Amino acid sequence: MPAIVLIHFLQRRAKVVTVSTLFLLRQTQRESTSGRRFDRLVNSVPLWLQILAILLVTWLLVQPRYVKAKSTQRIAIVLDSSASMRVFKEKIAPTLEQEIPRLQGNAANVEIWILESDPGKPKIYQGSSPEKMMEALSKWTPSSGAIEPSNSLRIARSLVSAEGAVSYITDTPVEYALPYHASYVSIGNNTENVGITGVSFEQRDGRLIWKAVVRNYSDTAQQRNWHLETAKGKSNARELQLAAGRLTTLQGSFPAGEQRCRIVMSADAFTLDDSLPMVRPKPKPLMVFSTLAKESVRLSDRMLTSFPNLQEATNQSTADLVVTSTETTPSGSHLIVFPTDRASSRPYLTGNIVAPKHILTEGLNWQTLLVRESISIPHDKADDVLLWQGNRALIYLRRHPASGNKALVFNFDIQKSNALKQPAAAVLLLRFCEQLRNEKIAPETRITETGEPLELTRHRGEKAAALTISTLGLDGTTLKTEQRPANTSALSAPDTPGFFTISQGDETLFTSATYFADTREADFSNCSIDDLPASTMATAVDRHTRDDHLWRVWTCLTLAAVTGAWYFTKTKATEE
Repeated sequence: MPAIVLIHFLQRRAKVVTVSTLFLLRQTQRESTSGRRFDRLVNSVPLWLQILAILLVTWLLVQPRYVKAKSTQRIAIVLDSSASMRVFKEKIAPTLEQEIPRLQGNAANVEIWILESDPGKPKIYQGSSPEKMMEALSKWTPSSGAIEPSNSLRIARSLVSAEGAVSYITDTPVEYALPYHASYVSIGNNTENVGITGVSFEQRDGRLIWKAVVRNYSDTAQQRNWHLETAKGKSNARELQLAAGRLTTLQGSFPAGEQRCRIVMSADAFTLDDSLPMVRPKPKPLMVFSTLAKESVRLSDRMLTSFPNLQEATNQSTADLVVTSTETTPSGSHLIVFPTDRASSRPYLTGNIVAPKHILTEGLNWQTLLVRESISIPHDKADDVLLWQGNRALIYLRRHPASGNKALVFNFDIQKSNALKQPAAAVLLLRFCEQLRNEKIAPETRITETGEPLELTRHRGEKAAALTISTLGLDGTTLKTEQRPANTSALSAPDTPGFFTISQGDETLFTSATYFADTREADFSNCSIDDLPASTMATAVDRHTRDDHLWRVWTCLTLAAVTGAWYFTKTKATEE
């Protein structure tokens, strides 16, 4: 259009006509006398027809599209469910208010899915109401650890199909291209944080001593106050100074007569690691009884003094594990069998030592084991041989078909070999004892981390009582209960620090205090603002809009305008 207007500013050179009088000058228009130069815009029909033609051609080249009244854009938003997102939760709603219209594109309507990056968590929202979506987001609390979002992005893409939009909202910029054509928005920023990262216990002079590790994740020095709380009250506050990026250890005696206590630090932006709930640890014991002769009793004595969580049983009927040299059938209890050979001296066995793949012998080296020929206890086809030398089974594992009890059989006289000097033999015995202890149904008390998977040994079957998960307060009062089937496979500690128990029937099987210890989520040094906007797919544009059905009319009008401009220009030139 500017080019057309500029051309019409140019004037033709006026023709000189000699006349005998000057009265005709009153009827003439003022024209340029100097030739083609900018003078003034002459209003004419060709000018307006040419401008109309330019506008029509522009309209056709733009290819306008109209939104279909019933078109719907499907949008799946995957929220980073890691615990660090708690600090930036208030930024999610404004981000969605900007992101959803951009992802909606040309569609008249929108259908939204809000998912977590943890694929094991249920969806947060599904629908088309922004008010209900915001309400669902207000109830959402991120609590997972660092999770790779690919699985959730795959689920999101399957929900919205190829034409839909997928976006990932996190607090840390993504260093690689997200799969499934997903965009992302990072809403984090570097935040100062000081938190408790771990705890340990030890017995000292008859007292239980706790040790808690505190870390400053910030790049500046930080100051915090902390105190110890029990159901009866709290201690005086103490000041803690931490240099940038440094660790320190707090320690003290577990309060006498108390089963629960809690360390509390002054709060900062990330509150999950500002408290440390603790309970008195009480591991599940394995009761051991020995029927070995006096000359061999040192075998069981060394196990009781060296292996953790083993206790000596008063009699065989109350024992979980019996160390023997005569029994080989584990009907009433588990067995460790150390046969005794009365022969004074026998030659050493020859042949290659081979250890088949088994969880009890994985990674153990037996090549330096020296075993003398001695009496042999025949093994059955159902037994799992753990160690061969030549054709002889040196160690095998036997299971009782009715009771399910196990027997670890050393098929040689261990005192006439160098097995007691082999680390592999000690590790094998320790693993076997730990396996039996873990499989025992008995109460246990220990510290857990938030979200930690729990392997709880309990009664199973259709007639087994349901599991009751109870959340407790510091004074032991029940705050909330939840029922789970006895055969449920997914058990984990709560997502927030606190105290809880797991019971089956009238028996409390597990007592714990859970605390947050994921140092990756407590470190905000890599958090920053970043985004990779979603691109509009051509297929989505075709699906949600329609083209201009009057394009033929505009084409005809363009041709008519061009023809009319040419006609009037030619006519004027002919007249002149």
